[in-house]
Amino acid sequence: VEIALDETIVPHGLQLWVDNDANVNTGWLQPGIGVDVLFDFAEGEVKRYNATGIETVLGFNDVGFHVAPTYSGDDLEIAVDRDMAGIDGNAMRWQWVDTMHDEVLPANPELTPLSGTAPEYTPIPLERAAGTQLRTMWWNVNRRMDLTGAAAAMGRMVAAIQPDVIGLSEVDDVSAPYVKSLLESWLPGTTWNVVKDDYDLMVASTYPLGEDYPDVYRSFPVVVDTEALYSKPTLFTSSHLKCCGGPTNEAKRQAEADEFMAFHRDAMQPGGDLTLPEGSPFIFGGDLNMVGLGDPIVTLQTGDIFDEATYGEDFAPDWDGTGMLELPILQADRPMDYTWRNDNSDYAPGKLDYAIVSDGVVQVLRSYGLQTQDMSGERLGDYGLLATDTWVASDHLPIVVDLALIGSQAMDSDLDGVPDAWDNCLDLNNPAQADFNANGVGDACEDSDQDGLWDAEELDMGLDPTVQDSDGDGLTDGAEVELFGTDPLSADSDGDGIDDALELLFPPTSACPGDLNGDASVNVQDLLLLLGTFGLVC
Repeated sequence: VEIALDETIVPHGLQLWVDNDANVNTGWLQPGIGVDVLFDFAEGEVKRYNATGIETVLGFNDVGFHVAPTYSGDDLEIAVDRDMAGIDGNAMRWQWVDTMHDEVLPANPELTPLSGTAPEYTPIPLERAAGTQLRTMWWNVNRRMDLTGAAAAMGRMVAAIQPDVIGLSEVDDVSAPYVKSLLESWLPGTTWNVVKDDYDLMVASTYPLGEDYPDVYRSFPVVVDTEALYSKPTLFTSSHLKCCGGPTNEAKRQAEADEFMAFHRDAMQPGGDLTLPEGSPFIFGGDLNMVGLGDPIVTLQTGDIFDEATYGEDFAPDWDGTGMLELPILQADRPMDYTWRNDNSDYAPGKLDYAIVSDGVVQVLRSYGLQTQDMSGERLGDYGLLATDTWVASDHLPIVVDLALIGSQAMDSDLDGVPDAWDNCLDLNNPAQADFNANGVGDACEDSDQDGLWDAEELDMGLDPTVQDSDGDGLTDGAEVELFGTDPLSADSDGDGIDDALELLFPPTSACPGDLNGDASVNVQDLLLLLGTFGLVC
């Protein structure tokens, strides 16, 4: 039996009765249970009962209700905020009730003990997983990219994520050049290529972009030139399927899934608008608005096209003859999969944003949704984020997926564990990728002030990598360290009252400071010797 708890596209009369305190004598009294909270999924409401059975009608968000998935299926999971719902005892009773068929499950209300200890959840690191070749990201930005506060929050999040390719939706109010400028300001030293379709979708990439196909309705496939990574291009798609429930919207969403998969099928075969080399990764994602029937997501995973008369025959969408993989992405700091939330809405938070990949050719190394509200203060500080960033930026989370081609070995010329494609010092081992001025060239291989020392060396020694002569003694820092062995942080390394440069020009032959010619006195002859050095470059 397939149902959708928060939709009635599949007719049902399901309710969940909960006895918060396991007391059969309080609340709305029913056989074997005193109902304190009643979840009426068919009506989309929650009823709270006080001890004497007086009813208050609430919405799902008033009790912190979540459901997964948000579309129809035969395997569902729900969560409730125990504080908001008043489930604060050490046990509860519950029972499912089908008002349409006058049935209950289980036959007698179930008594379940409760723990007051939250389960442990280890936060997912926001950095790239080891071995990642391509970091992908999708984000519905809710038409906020031109709002100052939202853009600032987006910038902090993008800087923490450091993506290579981004699929954006709800960007119909901004241009591709505008988004390119934003990305390059958020990630100094990077260059972005951005294209926009004729609707509300964009694809942005630090890799060159090939052909794009805006005629695919509500999906925007773009060829990304990833040959430098794994000798094959990648077909990356940003999608935004039709919103909302109801038969008309369900039919449109299914047709959009069918149309994209017809394009996908043709890209695997010669002779169409696009023919990809065998083994090229297919990376699809975005806000798919998956509510109601689950058929569109099945089509996108399996190649099972609903309207074959219009869009052609079914096919296996991965190169190994199998289906695509829809990723079970969780939030980085909470074991929840929802990607959209609006507590003022009638709808509970839900997973609307998806990533689907050809797992026959690519391996998923890490994935997460970024929800800053649940991050610890330490984690926020580590990544330069604010707790409010996610919901200031949009009503959707960005979802992030790290990928590597199966069986490939990313080129790593200096063997530092960082692929050449995004190594900021190609020929020098620098796994930390430090870059103090964020110009895209690593400290280990840049000499910003041209003094003969790498920036990393200067920073380690406490020198200023933008100043050639840190102590002002007339000798460059590099000359002092590499040639003369003097202290680049002290103009008079030996403390004898004579600057290092002067001592090197005229090595002292007496203990008398300033006696340049060694005649045991400081006089005009010494001054003339000093004046004769003016204009020399050390």
